[in-house]
Amino acid sequence: MLRPSLLATMSAALGLSFVMACPTPPGSDETGEGEGEGEGEGEGENPGDGNCPVVTGGNSVCDVQDSASAHAVGTGALVTLPGVVAASQVFGSSFDAGVPTRFNLYVGDTPTAKRGGVFVSWRAEANLPTTIAVGDVLTITGQVAEFTLADTGGTETRIDATAITIAGGNTPLAPLAVTAAELNGADGEDYEGVLVRIEGGDVAATDSFGFTLTGGLKIANAIFDHPAIVGETFTSITGVVRFDIFGGTGFELQPRASSDVVSDSRPTRTVTELNDGTVPRCPGDSGFNECVQVISGIVTSPVDRISDGNAERGPIFGFYVGDPANLENGRFGPKSGIFVLARPANTRETLSLSGYTFDATDRFWATGSPQIGDLVEIVGDNAVNFDQGALRNTTEIKKVGTDALPLPALFGTGGRPTSDLKGGRPANDTGDFTTGFTPALEDVAPSATIEDWENVLVELKDVTTTTD
Repeated sequence: MLRPSLLATMSAALGLSFVMACPTPPGSDETGEGEGEGEGEGEGENPGDGNCPVVTGGNSVCDVQDSASAHAVGTGALVTLPGVVAASQVFGSSFDAGVPTRFNLYVGDTPTAKRGGVFVSWRAEANLPTTIAVGDVLTITGQVAEFTLADTGGTETRIDATAITIAGGNTPLAPLAVTAAELNGADGEDYEGVLVRIEGGDVAATDSFGFTLTGGLKIANAIFDHPAIVGETFTSITGVVRFDIFGGTGFELQPRASSDVVSDSRPTRTVTELNDGTVPRCPGDSGFNECVQVISGIVTSPVDRISDGNAERGPIFGFYVGDPANLENGRFGPKSGIFVLARPANTRETLSLSGYTFDATDRFWATGSPQIGDLVEIVGDNAVNFDQGALRNTTEIKKVGTDALPLPALFGTGGRPTSDLKGGRPANDTGDFTTGFTPALEDVAPSATIEDWENVLVELKDVTTTTD
């Protein structure tokens, strides 16, 4: 990584331009996180201790990352790295209509050590292997580059690969034990590209690009997206380290799979808390990572297929969940219901099912789906869907048991007045679909309490339909 003080000089001297495909929230149908083009001079990088392994027939990763090495490789040089080990799977970036235009992975020297990891990237048209597994032994040839964005400061060391050969494997690298403070500190550069593990930590904040631990370390979702919740605590987090070229704020840790994130505890909310303002909803009609919640409840409806979706993310299914703790005389109370949207065939953000199964040939999820009376824990964004409160972008649905379904809220004889459910109706302009209807469909104000009963299971008793 190069320091920010060199960036302006580099850009002016080399006439460089940089292209960036900005990341978008997981769950969005738009493009994902991308890499651009660009390289720097290579001077000014903080040297390490120069203690790099000697490699026959090429260089070590350490030679690329440590300018104090006797065999140091400068920016712009062509380098061959024989015998390096894949520290991550291959992952795409710079998406165009959902298709990656670049592929990337992290590799490291054996054994794992400071200055012993590096980011490798190549264009899709290079036709290099993308089936590389964690632990595969590789020989990589490419050009050393320093990638940056002109206005953020700092650079990321990477290899722009021109050839990759899978030489064998498969023995994964052991992560280097570090502390969050070390990654955030002055010597964070020692760990750029390296596979590391931190112990402990709790979530202080979340956003579209990952989450931040108390103390300031950012956990990024470029490879794997863990749906973190503020207050969640961890036993450990494993991942590869990168310099945050998009924010220029330092180094961040990137988990590679769910097994890298060992959660100790996750705060669980009730359905009622999602509806009564205790837990804020995502803005607008879109869900973002900062709205992720774990809820518990009881399924109150069958699963219904809502939309065919698209080829990448699959069909959308929906069902209702109630809060069995919010009861009035054994019946569901106000604000006790939520609508859940799920994509079990999603190939972009996997939906984890526990106690349930999904067969892609089962068009209506008739078998293995959540059933009325199931007690569930669900992870998703507390959002709205076409002005309806909903749990969107669900990533986990877990069956924890079954129970008798509470009685529905009663309206009509022996219950609340049916006028509480008056949904309202906007005025219609002349010439629209209501023309010629008698009586005219005019503006009707909704009940002041109708929102309390949205998504709630209700029973209407002894009611008569009218035009009022």
